[in-house]
Amino acid sequence: MTRLFGIIFCTILIYISTCLPTLARQSLPVDTGKVTASLISSHDSVAPGQSFYVALRTDLDEGWHTYWRNPGDSGEPVQINWILPSNMSAGDIHWPLPKPIPTGPIVNYGFEGTPLFPVEFIAPANAKTGDILTLKSEFYYLVCKDVCIPENGTAQILIEIGDTVTDDEWREPIEKALELSPRKAGVNGAIDNANNRIQMTFTDLPKGDVSKSYFFPYPQGVLQHSQPQEVQIGADGLRLETAPDYLWDEGDIPKNISGILTYTDNGIYRGVEVDLTVNSTVDIGAISSSKASPSIGDITVWSALIGAFLGGIILNIMPCVFPILSLKALSLAKTAHNDRSANRKSAWAYTIGVLTTFILIAIILVIIKSTGAQIGWGFQLQSPKIVGWLAILLFVIGLNLLGVFEFGAGLQNTGASLTKKDGFAGSFFTGALAVIVATPCTAPFMATAIGYALAQPALIMFIVFIALGFGFALPFLILGYMPALLTILPKPGPWMVRFKECLAFPMFAAAIWLVWVLSFQAGANGVAIILTSTMFMAFAIWLFKAHAKWTKILAGLAICIALSLPVTLSPSAATPSLDPVTAQTDTQIWSQEAVAQNLAQGRSVFVDFTAAWCVTCKVNERLVLNTKAVQTLFSETQTTILIADWTNKNDVIASELQRYGRAGVPLYLVFTPKTGAEKGIVLPQTLSYDVIKEALEN
Repeated sequence: MTRLFGIIFCTILIYISTCLPTLARQSLPVDTGKVTASLISSHDSVAPGQSFYVALRTDLDEGWHTYWRNPGDSGEPVQINWILPSNMSAGDIHWPLPKPIPTGPIVNYGFEGTPLFPVEFIAPANAKTGDILTLKSEFYYLVCKDVCIPENGTAQILIEIGDTVTDDEWREPIEKALELSPRKAGVNGAIDNANNRIQMTFTDLPKGDVSKSYFFPYPQGVLQHSQPQEVQIGADGLRLETAPDYLWDEGDIPKNISGILTYTDNGIYRGVEVDLTVNSTVDIGAISSSKASPSIGDITVWSALIGAFLGGIILNIMPCVFPILSLKALSLAKTAHNDRSANRKSAWAYTIGVLTTFILIAIILVIIKSTGAQIGWGFQLQSPKIVGWLAILLFVIGLNLLGVFEFGAGLQNTGASLTKKDGFAGSFFTGALAVIVATPCTAPFMATAIGYALAQPALIMFIVFIALGFGFALPFLILGYMPALLTILPKPGPWMVRFKECLAFPMFAAAIWLVWVLSFQAGANGVAIILTSTMFMAFAIWLFKAHAKWTKILAGLAICIALSLPVTLSPSAATPSLDPVTAQTDTQIWSQEAVAQNLAQGRSVFVDFTAAWCVTCKVNERLVLNTKAVQTLFSETQTTILIADWTNKNDVIASELQRYGRAGVPLYLVFTPKTGAEKGIVLPQTLSYDVIKEALEN
């Protein structure tokens, strides 16, 4: 009986000792699942009217994170609800400095490890020595890794009223948390939305390194958290540029926006609280080129115009344009010995067709940009429907060039016939089609100019695209005014029939290439749909050749079916990733996280921004990237290849291209452990072994 009583007594004693909160120092720990939480105090006991701190201490499992007061693209902030004596109140949370936490295409603001959330309290002035203050908290946080789990708990801590006694165990961690918690430091700031780009300027900066500064706004809707903040350092301050969020569109921006500007001081991550004046800027002095943003560098309107003009000229010799330019070559062969007036009219018709199409592309880009979408050069070939229609068009043109049929009255309204008509209409639509199929190629000088144009107001974009169009049309315009260059061609005769038939095969090759692109975009079903469309188009042509009225009705129906089938095409969820690497080189799918992870492992990184429809990309892969020499170089230098496949629309890739001042692919970047993950080394669009080797070595 005595033993039984002893067991019961001990059990009750253990229960009481575990359930009652401890006096001062630290509450009992609460395991909420992925976090172990407790309350810690800066004091064992306090005098009446004295201030002290109690902090919620959260010990997160490895790889898990909780969220700051502005959680970023997703999440919820840590919340603490206090239950206090009637004559006490709690101060605000002294938030620790957050860090950007990328998760796929989104960026959150939060904490990992063991963050503290200190809160200031003041002991009641009328408290008496020996009184016990019971501070109870109900806390909640969303903890995330691969999944997100809401967790909550309660804890309480007892503080005695008496002589002031500092708790040596938790004083130092709380004081350090308070020291690192951002406070105002006299930094002046301003923010403005200019041309759909946020510019934040800061002066009177604290001492330290601001080359990797980042601004965390308190309110949501100011910045697109997933977009990078590009750093520009001036002689008198700092500028950060990024993309605006929804508050600017809604016109709901306050007069001032507060937030945290981070920097490093002797390797310590620090931050200051800044109030930004809206719709204002601060002069930060001359920009240091070594610290300038990688987006547009020192490019000006004039350099963009020159680059676009030269790029347009060079675009004529890019492989993607050859099938359509062959049509123009056939037209030149026919008119070489005509009078000058006819040649000039044809040249100007072609030029007007080119310029009109470039202007239409610019208008579409402006409209799509106004919706907030990310878009770039070659955007139309990211649509399986357009790729399908182009494949059908080039297939029909090829059949016509082979002489399978001649366009009659029934087909005069089809797109293909327009490119074959003599006179103004034929030249105009040949120029229009040449522009459409030219977009898979990006010529030298052209990439930076287009990237610059897409970041500018509509007027500048139109001017740059017109310069590109004039460069593209210039060779044929010159031929129209220099008939002596055309007279070296033989006079029209039987040779032209063979020449026309030979030009059919580049058309078929281009159609095959487009169907191959479609296999990446819409999968096997997409290929089957477009091949069925070409069958109906061939059937329609066969019916037209019968010259009977009822067969022409059936032919029209077949054409409608052929052109309507591509409407059903859509990007396939199972689209395979492009992998140009054929050797044993380590290849992964690109993400900013993958870059950082490989660099952390001591590996260099080669990023290939590519697309199935990008002819320049395919040429570089075949002639350079897939060669044994380059593969061996990657292997010997422990370089990981990351593939950013832009075959289908991808806003994250488009945003990264924009960050480097590019509007399309290809883009080749090299990161090394020395350079870090912030800014890659940009390689030329025309690759070589020596170019890649030099970048990896330097």
